[in-house]
Amino acid sequence: MMRYFNISGPCNSAKHYMIDAATRLKGVEQLIDMKQYFVIHAARRSGKTRYLQDLAKRLNAGGKYYALYCSLEGVSR
Repeated sequence: MMRYFNISGPCNSAKHYMIDAATRLKGVEQLIDMKQYFVIHAARRSGKTRYLQDLAKRLNAGGKYYALYCSLEGVSR
C-alpha cells in the first residue's frame, strides 16, 4: 500500500506520511521531570494529539509516571 498525505481524520503512520512530533518537541520530558508546566500550541492537524498520546505511552512505559490522556473536545456548555 502506498502512503499519502492525509487531509481528514486521524493519521495512521502505516497509511500516511507523518513527521515524528518527538523530534520537534524536545525537552518536554525534562520539563515533566522538573515538575514544570508546559503548553503545546500549534496549528490544526499539526500532530498535537498524536504527540500527547505518544508521550503518555512513553511515560507509562518508563515506569516513573502514570500518564493519562483524555480529550475534552466534545465537552460543551
